[in-house]
Amino acid sequence: MAEPVCQIALPSGMQASILPFGAVLHSLLVPDRDGQLGEIMMGLASPADHRKIRSFRGASVGRFANRIGNARFALEGQSFALSANEGATCLHGGAEGFDRREWQVVDQHAHSVTLALHSPDGDQGFPGDMDIEAEFTLSEPNTLSITYRARVSRACPVSITSHGFFNLAGGGPVRDHLLNIEATRYLPVYGANIPVGAPQPVEGTAFDYRAPRPVLRAGDRGIDHCYCLDPREGLLAAAVLYDPVSGREMQLCTNQPGLQLYTVNTPSNDLPAHHALCLEPQAWPDAPNRPDFPDAILRPGETYHHHTQLAFTTRSK
Repeated sequence: MAEPVCQIALPSGMQASILPFGAVLHSLLVPDRDGQLGEIMMGLASPADHRKIRSFRGASVGRFANRIGNARFALEGQSFALSANEGATCLHGGAEGFDRREWQVVDQHAHSVTLALHSPDGDQGFPGDMDIEAEFTLSEPNTLSITYRARVSRACPVSITSHGFFNLAGGGPVRDHLLNIEATRYLPVYGANIPVGAPQPVEGTAFDYRAPRPVLRAGDRGIDHCYCLDPREGLLAAAVLYDPVSGREMQLCTNQPGLQLYTVNTPSNDLPAHHALCLEPQAWPDAPNRPDFPDAILRPGETYHHHTQLAFTTRSK
């Protein structure tokens, strides 16, 4: 049986394909400077491959995106042991996170699709029932909005994100894409990729993207770090990615406090290292264990609301 695929499109041509399995953004076709549509998502070869391979490519990850150290946290006087799926760490919600689930299509139109998922109490060790919706909407001019909403029956850490692997050229290395991130601080990590200490200034480091620069420079091994975005109301223009070859430019706006930059440092069978990059709006990693980090606890009666907007334009040569 063929894998279900939800197709949405704009009259101007931009198209997206979303898979109910994993709420995956499988494909995103965007025009280049010559008006030619091209793929910018480095997804798996076919929709069915997402069931066979856990790659996180384009997936909706949760309950808690990124890492929770030692796969445990304490909340309201109780300790919770989580699914450890990266050594002793809980990564992207555990061994059976939201990217491994069958989401239900609850609404679909020409330009948008909404998926829903129920996560029961104790799922991967997280407390309380949780109900989530993921909405993918295309709007003119060439903009994709991704919105996650969630409610819980019991206080629980929540951070959901779309884990897109982007390559604005449609293939090849992304080292020479130009990247700008509007952040003055980042989170240093230790060997398990868990933040250590307080946020540090990007100034004078290899993590400084305050002015547009190549994603990676000669000798750079790669980045897998969270950038600390300034508090604000509404959406923040957090990052701009530009490919000089195709002329495609992507502006990322979000209401989330952090932005994880991952330059795909580990190669896979079909994707060499540094042939894509991830920009993941989210809570700060290990926030459930760090009272000095922005609060990432969702409580009964509250609604989790994650809104990310990807706006595409082109530049002339």
